[in-house]
Amino acid sequence: MENEVKEGLKVLIIERLKLNVEPSTIKDEAPLFGAPGTNDEAGGLSLDSVEALEIVVGIEEKWGVVIEDDSVANEFYSIETLGALVTRLLAAKTEVAIA
Repeated sequence: MENEVKEGLKVLIIERLKLNVEPSTIKDEAPLFGAPGTNDEAGGLSLDSVEALEIVVGIEEKWGVVIEDDSVANEFYSIETLGALVTRLLAAKTEVAIA
């Protein structure tokens, strides 16, 4: 499930931010944020805080989860960390629905 989430995140980021890149070029472990040029060699996207908010809205709309502010600060580092966050939120949502 986590791999599907990570691929979905890549597509969501590209579409919502209108980036001109292919999903396959975004490395799971590459930093998403930072000044342009600082993490290009790692495959980073150099996104900013406004773009982070757009990603939050996209995730909440696509998967029906709620992302708390502290998660943005602590877990919005890479596709890897975002994928783990969304997967965890989806699992918690499923547990609540079952209970």
